Amino acid sequence: MAVLIGLCLAMASPAQAAESASRPIAFTHIEAVRSPWDASAPPATGWASVALPDVWTARWPTFDGVVWYRLRWQQASDAPERALLIDYLNMAGAVYLNGTLMRSDASLVEPLTRAWNTPRYLRLPAPLLHPGENVLLVRVSGLAAYQPGLGAVTIGDPVALGQAYAHARIMRYDLQLVSLAVTATLGCFFLSLWLMRPRETAYGWFSVMSLAWWWVALNQVATSTWPFAGTHGWERANSAALLVYAAAFTMFIVRYSERRLPWIERTLWALVALGVLALALVPDSDVGVARSTLTIAQAVVFFMTCGVFLVFAWRRGRADQRVVAASVAVFFAAGLHDLLTFLGVLHDNMYYSALTAQLQMVSMALMLAWRFVATLRRVERFNDDLNAGIAQARGELAQTLTRHHELEMANARLAERVRLAHDLHDGLGGTLVSAIAEHEYASETLPSGRSLSILKELRDDLRIIIDAASSHELGEYALAAQIGSLRHRLMRLFEQQHIACSWTLEGLDGCRLSGARGLDLMRIVQEALTNVLKHSHATRAQVELRREGSALHLAIEDDGVGFDVADHAPLGAGMRSMRARAARLGGALSVESGGEGTRVRLSVPFSSEAG
Repeated sequence: MAVLIGLCLAMASPAQAAESASRPIAFTHIEAVRSPWDASAPPATGWASVALPDVWTARWPTFDGVVWYRLRWQQASDAPERALLIDYLNMAGAVYLNGTLMRSDASLVEPLTRAWNTPRYLRLPAPLLHPGENVLLVRVSGLAAYQPGLGAVTIGDPVALGQAYAHARIMRYDLQLVSLAVTATLGCFFLSLWLMRPRETAYGWFSVMSLAWWWVALNQVATSTWPFAGTHGWERANSAALLVYAAAFTMFIVRYSERRLPWIERTLWALVALGVLALALVPDSDVGVARSTLTIAQAVVFFMTCGVFLVFAWRRGRADQRVVAASVAVFFAAGLHDLLTFLGVLHDNMYYSALTAQLQMVSMALMLAWRFVATLRRVERFNDDLNAGIAQARGELAQTLTRHHELEMANARLAERVRLAHDLHDGLGGTLVSAIAEHEYASETLPSGRSLSILKELRDDLRIIIDAASSHELGEYALAAQIGSLRHRLMRLFEQQHIACSWTLEGLDGCRLSGARGLDLMRIVQEALTNVLKHSHATRAQVELRREGSALHLAIEDDGVGFDVADHAPLGAGMRSMRARAARLGGALSVESGGEGTRVRLSVPFSSEAG
């Protein structure tokens, strides 16, 4: 806002302010003469009448050097205090009043002081003014390629000219500094945004455009040619920056319009590269022609881009694009004025692009920020929806897990019932079968204590089942002792049925199993031998259990009638129980049966239980 207010205040030209001063001085003669670079005083002859503002290339088209301007006026003896205002001089100069040096720039030869856009205000000392004719001598050092000459010169009331100078200073220097600061800030800010979000190419091109324009606008306030050796080097770089700016402006407009023009974009940057190369290689004598040609070329690109964007924004653009289009229209008008000034069609030496560019860049920056905020809001809404979806999914997942847990509990209870049934079948069932067989095949009445012994065996089997149901870890038991007890009980039954049964036990010393694993292994042995007793009609059976490395190997064979393994319905729950127990042990159970008997084999991994 301060920039716009200052711009409005500064629109009045210094010449108009000077005209309002009370009784400004009218010059009787204004003349100019040229001289070499090293001349300390103007030549005596060769003076030509001129009008200010003056660009000397109209008379001396290729002259690089010094031109002296001599302004004469009549001073009354009772004249009031006077002041001097020089609108501009290009490129550097010195001011003399009646032969006395009043002010001089730092360098009047190459590399020249760049004072072309700086107004000069001097109070004229009364002792140096005298009645009659007075002479103001202005030395101007310049190069033909850069519109050398002298702007409007006014002598009049110090207060009025001071106000005019203040306006000129704001217009030509202060606002330019503000413009540079704003341009650099916006360029760096959107460059950082682009580095964080490389996909937002509009941010990147805006930053390139801003930083390139910063270098172009620096031409308005720079007072030296550093870091270049001379004026030609500075102007080459400035013209190159102008080419980059025009191309980056076009790229930004294309991306901001959400378009891509690959062929046109490649051609544009190829032309920029050729233009920069031409500026670097062209000799100093042709820099002016090269600058003019390339300036016109970039102006054509710039104006075409502006025109296409204005039409696009008006017909199909969004609200933010139309805001940018309005600022582009203002900059378009300022650019047209500056192009005509650069080409010498206009002679006011005032360039407005560096000032109006801020309106354009600020509006562009605000619209980019608006789009950025809109994107953030969409992201926030998406996050809110996502959080709501996650909360809903969590609730559904919790319900699913609850149902799953209930099913697991039901399955666990069912599995426990099945396991208990298998234990009853394999334990109590086997003991009962053995007791029945013993009574059935006994040749004589059993001893009186045998019934009590059978009841104790049933009690021991029941105790094992209860202990296994109360804990999966019953402690560790010696496998040899467990096998020995089972062997003792079963051998009597085999003897009563006249079945020869042999046992081979190897490597079981120090082998210990947890109660649950030992129970499963014993039940498999018990069920397999019970099946031999009940179904095989065998005359011989063999049990082999050995430990080999980290595995236990069990083999039970008989020479009975066998059965169809594919249809093991006659064995019923016993076979299913054996397979379930083998799975819990992590082993592999195989059953082979035929006319020559039945073979049951089991391999169980064994490591952690070793003593």
